[in-house]
Amino acid sequence: MISLNEILIITPELFIVGFSLIILLSDLIFGSKFRSSDIASLGILASLIITILLFLGVIKINDISSISILNIISVDKYSLLLKIVVLLLSLSISTVGKEVISDTLKLRSEFWTLFMISLAGMMMLTSVTEMITAWVALELTSLPLIGMLSLNKKRYSLEISFKYLILSATSSAIILMGISQLYGLSGSTFFNDIMPLKDALGGRFIFEDSTQLLIIFSLILIISGFSFKIASFPFFTWVPDVYQGSPSLVTLYLSVVSKIAGFSILIRFLFESVNIEVYSNISLFIAIISSISMFYGNIMALRQNDLKRLFAYSTIAHAGYILIGIASLQINDASFSGINSTVFYLIAYGITNLTAFLSMISLSRYVDSYNMLDFKGLGSSQRYQSIIFSISLISLLGIPATVGFMGKAFIFSGAISNDYFWLASFGIINSLISAYYYMKIIKIIFVEKSDKPYPEITFPRLKVITTIGAILILVLGLAPVALLSIVESALNTII
Repeated sequence: MISLNEILIITPELFIVGFSLIILLSDLIFGSKFRSSDIASLGILASLIITILLFLGVIKINDISSISILNIISVDKYSLLLKIVVLLLSLSISTVGKEVISDTLKLRSEFWTLFMISLAGMMMLTSVTEMITAWVALELTSLPLIGMLSLNKKRYSLEISFKYLILSATSSAIILMGISQLYGLSGSTFFNDIMPLKDALGGRFIFEDSTQLLIIFSLILIISGFSFKIASFPFFTWVPDVYQGSPSLVTLYLSVVSKIAGFSILIRFLFESVNIEVYSNISLFIAIISSISMFYGNIMALRQNDLKRLFAYSTIAHAGYILIGIASLQINDASFSGINSTVFYLIAYGITNLTAFLSMISLSRYVDSYNMLDFKGLGSSQRYQSIIFSISLISLLGIPATVGFMGKAFIFSGAISNDYFWLASFGIINSLISAYYYMKIIKIIFVEKSDKPYPEITFPRLKVITTIGAILILVLGLAPVALLSIVESALNTII
């Protein structure tokens, strides 16, 4: 019999799913009298409060009687911290939903219902500890996104949703193939029970039997499949077209929330399945993925004038930066290297990219375009939002006194301390490459002039969210110890 404590484990997800049904019923009964985005915000806020109480220990979970629930879903501080981050970012998106949602979007209640269902899947991704459940959670995040992409009235919406569907199905099949091989070799689908990984990786690719080769091949399949969710090599070809063609809210959701959820499950899988002492045997493969993602993303971004497409390539590059931390994964309480720096950078990127995207969406409404050349003169007419946009851009670049700089500093120092100096060098080189297009945007906004009149539009909610984001970028950049201590205390529960 399921006890109250067992229900508490999935209470945050239950709130999200419950409010997705409320949105549908409200639309059927009351029509457009209620804002679907506000109902979504209320549901996310309720789930966030429960998650924070669980994280702080105000609500305690004990006496778990069902071994299956305990093993499949973890309620450690690592998962709860990332759930809080995912929920906060999602709450920011839903809060400004009414102000920035595209006029070309149809069936808005259905859109927010799909948004909530996908969010429930992403929350599950942060806490699952079993491979089949993780695969189901991945599908739960991806399938609603296909519907969200197809709800756009623009003629190419079906094209990009179909492209996302094909690549999503392909990556899912690859992950499932890797899972099936690991199960055949280990006899278990739980992360911490895949015992052959701890022994077979010790051969440093000089295999004594075919079993070791199959284990390495299975890991490569799973990591490659996860690359779709985190927008890195090899499954990153969908990113530019989908980002450019989808509604701005979907683009923001994919760039921020989806990436954090994808990396959270990848980190847990690698950390719990693979013995840290022999992790270097597969880290080279991750380092290669990181290098290709960084160079491809930054070089392609140099050629872009469309800001949504530019940010698509930028998010590929940032996936490469985060993978530097995963490639140099290690346990070292005396430094900022390895898993601590990776999670720190992941949170920093989420805050920074959310602020940048929302500021970009706000400014684009004044010029009715995402072409950066049309942003001329916005620095004088829309100075406040332009300054916030610039702060987020220099944080993405990694200028000192921003949280983006501290995140990259921790990531690169971790790589160097783990004998990946060449990978850290690639990261620094790519940061210099990205300086060109980030500073080009700032130059166009503040230096170049335009006499074109701009409409009088106000975004009060968006202004509040981006202001908070800019403050966090600067405060956490100057005092990163506050966030780092929270990250370290959360990671101690899985170390």
